[in-house]
Amino acid sequence: MVLLIDGHSISSTLPVSQLHTKYQLLKANSLSVLNRPVKLVEASEKCLYVGQREVAVVAPGDNVNMVGSEDATTCHVVILRDVHTGVTGLAHLDNEEPNDFLTLEREVRDRKGVKQVTRELDTLEYSVSILGGYEDENSTSEEITEMLLAVMQGLKARFTLQLACTGSVNTVMKEGVPWPRVYGGGVDVSTGEVFTAKFSYHGPDTDIRSLRLHSPGASLNNIYDPYGGKIVLKPFSYRVMPDAHLWLKKADSFILKYCSTSPLVEPPDFCEHIRANFRRMISDPRPMESLFPGGRNRVYERNEITGQWILELECISENGSKNSSESKPWGVNDFRMQFN
Repeated sequence: MVLLIDGHSISSTLPVSQLHTKYQLLKANSLSVLNRPVKLVEASEKCLYVGQREVAVVAPGDNVNMVGSEDATTCHVVILRDVHTGVTGLAHLDNEEPNDFLTLEREVRDRKGVKQVTRELDTLEYSVSILGGYEDENSTSEEITEMLLAVMQGLKARFTLQLACTGSVNTVMKEGVPWPRVYGGGVDVSTGEVFTAKFSYHGPDTDIRSLRLHSPGASLNNIYDPYGGKIVLKPFSYRVMPDAHLWLKKADSFILKYCSTSPLVEPPDFCEHIRANFRRMISDPRPMESLFPGGRNRVYERNEITGQWILELECISENGSKNSSESKPWGVNDFRMQFN
């Protein structure tokens, strides 16, 4: 039950406002990463992209060289790396729900083969890096950071906070409006080096993966099968917004107002991303029949030449099971994207 920052054990509540004033080494290391040129990552670089409310756990020797995520304004990209084996989990967290971080830690622990009832829990040691989150007007980022600090103090493992590229150090003022300095980053699977980044390829099927956020009880979801080296999307359903076709015609300003929690600082492709989700709703109103026929997973294998993830053909079938989930009325708040 240890959280270490700059070599000091944290045993009481730590206000986020003191994170970079009290711990100068943490601040210096975080600023060092933020001040480096943003890495531009291409699909050919064997990267595994993790979307909002997703997690992936990798290890040296897997078929990917790096794992990353972006489009985080108030969201946090959290990197948890076992210091002994290099097993690394990366999650894109969009709320202050403790279970999401607990899921990340459990997925890393499971990859190591550590069971919850063994004494090995006391010997687990992780390095932790946080990318994303800024001094937003609603303090949403601060709430997520506070949750992370509190949860780490309550677990049996030993956590060393190496980087906290969030809050004040990740905030820049533009015409009186606070903006994030960076929106995401990644980690080198072999070395554990953490970097800020932009990703040219967010695939596969980012629209389908985004709509999972609007399925009943959507929680943090592990998308990577390390033993097969494949991305696996498990079946889920979503409710179709009745006037989705009308939203496709809305101006960017309208979409930002009603679909974002931080409309002034969204990345340039935010509105097109939302429209892609509406188009997918229209084309696949019954996902359990057209996207996950027969309740099958969607499984993707990485193309060694292009680096893109390709859907395996056997996952596609004309016959599927009927969507048995109840259809409920849609409201604007159901589609307010939380990847901010």
